[in-house]
Amino acid sequence: MRAVRFHSVGGPEVLRCEDVEEPTLSPGKVLVRVRAAGVNFADTRFRMGQYFVRPVFPQIVGMEAAGEVEAIGEGVTDVRVGDRVMVLGANAYADKMLARPSQLYRMPDGLEFERAAALPVQGLTAHHCLGLMGRLQRAESVLVHAAAGGVGVFAVQIARAMGASKVFGTASSEDKRAFVRSLGADDAFDYGNGDYATRVREATGGRGVDVLLEMLGGTETYKRNLACLAPMGRMIVYGAASGDTRGTFEPIGLMHKNITVAGYYLTPMLERQELCRPALEELAQWVVDGRVRVSVERFALSDAAEAHRRMESRGSTGKLVLCP
Repeated sequence: MRAVRFHSVGGPEVLRCEDVEEPTLSPGKVLVRVRAAGVNFADTRFRMGQYFVRPVFPQIVGMEAAGEVEAIGEGVTDVRVGDRVMVLGANAYADKMLARPSQLYRMPDGLEFERAAALPVQGLTAHHCLGLMGRLQRAESVLVHAAAGGVGVFAVQIARAMGASKVFGTASSEDKRAFVRSLGADDAFDYGNGDYATRVREATGGRGVDVLLEMLGGTETYKRNLACLAPMGRMIVYGAASGDTRGTFEPIGLMHKNITVAGYYLTPMLERQELCRPALEELAQWVVDGRVRVSVERFALSDAAEAHRRMESRGSTGKLVLCP
């Protein structure tokens, strides 16, 4: 079978589509024929040796996919050959991958593999940040940073599906801000411009937003974000795309408006299936029903390096997917 591997850390050029042995099915595991694999920003950090998990060479890339169950190992009882599934697991950039049954999520009828492969990482992160961590209620307001990015595109639409009354986004260019508005945002602002907090307060009659999704990083950004929050507002931190991971603020400053700041990281959350499975199943059904739109940019498996270049250029507004 084919798999995209890298033998040393580096730029996109280290990715190679190679012929490798098919993974050996073992007890308690499931073999999945991959029909589409999602490309994530975390994959590029993993390739560069800058992710939380370190590569073991030669290393296959990828953490999410959609496909069909091809074989099941001894002891697996709740999965059948032929099941259409989304997968949250390692080594997804390949024709086939192994996974535990707990890493599989059934696809609803009417959901295509390419769109299904877009949901497990970025879609579930957006759903959890808003619903689980942000405790978003109907008629509340939301600000989504990097709203034209992978998680942001989902977050804007999921906020609407959850009943938010006002949804705002930030993005780096006017084209991207227009795209964010097309997703259903009431307005979109330039996060590189320090007055976005003023714009948010003006758009909410001075009150601020109830839930804010933060992934930019840095002290100044944190300060502006806190100024965007309404009384009892919640800021959910799930990344630091700027690379500035050491931002600070005074915890006592949260008291005046009873503000909550929380962090979210998907990987340890995957052990909590009672939290992950309902959220991902709800999101998948929203996609089928048309309440959440998934735009896909397809690449061949052999073009994984080009997909990574596209990801790192920040020029894409849809989900990048590899189709074996």
